[in-house]
Amino acid sequence: MSATRRLPRFAALLTVPLLALAACGSDGPSSSAIEPAADSTASSAAPATDAPTNDAVEAAAADTAASAAPDTTPVDPASYEPIALKFADPGNHGVMAYGKKTGAFEDALADVNATIEWVPAAGAFSANFDLLKSGAINTHEAAISPILGALSRGLPFKIFSISEPDPSQGDGIVATASSGITSVADLVGKRVAVNGKGHGEWLLLQALIENGIDPASVERVPIQPPDAAAAFAAGQIDAWATFGSFFATAIAGGGVPLVYGSDYESYDDVGVVGASPSELEKNPAAYEAFVETYAALAEQAHDTPEDFVNVFDSSGPTAYSDAVLESAIADLRTTSVPHVPGPADLERIERVVQVFIDNGVLDTPVTVEDVAFDPVAAQAG
Repeated sequence: MSATRRLPRFAALLTVPLLALAACGSDGPSSSAIEPAADSTASSAAPATDAPTNDAVEAAAADTAASAAPDTTPVDPASYEPIALKFADPGNHGVMAYGKKTGAFEDALADVNATIEWVPAAGAFSANFDLLKSGAINTHEAAISPILGALSRGLPFKIFSISEPDPSQGDGIVATASSGITSVADLVGKRVAVNGKGHGEWLLLQALIENGIDPASVERVPIQPPDAAAAFAAGQIDAWATFGSFFATAIAGGGVPLVYGSDYESYDDVGVVGASPSELEKNPAAYEAFVETYAALAEQAHDTPEDFVNVFDSSGPTAYSDAVLESAIADLRTTSVPHVPGPADLERIERVVQVFIDNGVLDTPVTVEDVAFDPVAAQAG
């Protein structure tokens, strides 16, 4: 986002009816053309001095258009309230990792008096709850579901960036090879690890619902991804609903994939970025700049996905290789481009809320108003 004053997108829509009315005025009949028949001679002799001329109408329309045009006056970055986006470190892969390496976010945020800090953290939103609660992290990638879980646990957090579903094999449910499980139906009576009130729990519930299986017939074991990885490797759980590097590593280690994200009939728990409401309200322009930068990088990843994997290290414990690397590159070619939340996104959030309510995941009600934040509309007042 360039540092210029722009007409808010909702205000821009309001100019269309005004221009349409001006255009109709120049073409429609004026009141002076409608006269009683008995006075037609007198009427034709009288000059129509009060009727607007075409030149006047065109000038009025031009004035309306000029007033609707964006104001491109450069904005002093100091006019925005200074904030720091304290972001969970993105690690070695993905759009955020590449943005960190190139300084793209730092450059964009500097135009709106904001900075970004990279905080060492776990690779899952729900695993970083304590850091989020303390304010050590105030901005984080996630899915819709863990934001709902955080709200139910008293952590105010709102989504300001959201993506469309994309055909990905980067998440799903994987079973241990020793369990003998080969399908979602085989999960009945089994123990499945999920990050409670997070994306893993949604992945399991949605898969069971779509396969006509009573979610109560499967034991959900709430355990965060870093600990679940060890439990999965030791065979202490039968299967694992997870995502990202956890999912890829489990499969690479011999796990049996039961369902991928791309297999779901309805994939509403999409990728989002959320932030503390107090920070969002201080400087919404900073979060608009963040979304625009993220979107541009996601577009770039479609063309050069190799640049977005093993961003900092091509070897070692955090590096992808072989089949895991190939899968990550394939997913990046179709990674969804984020945007600020709109009406269709609010409906998607509501559906995720309903899955959690129906299955007793949420202890307290959560509304869409609690969850979504539009930084563009916030700037419009």
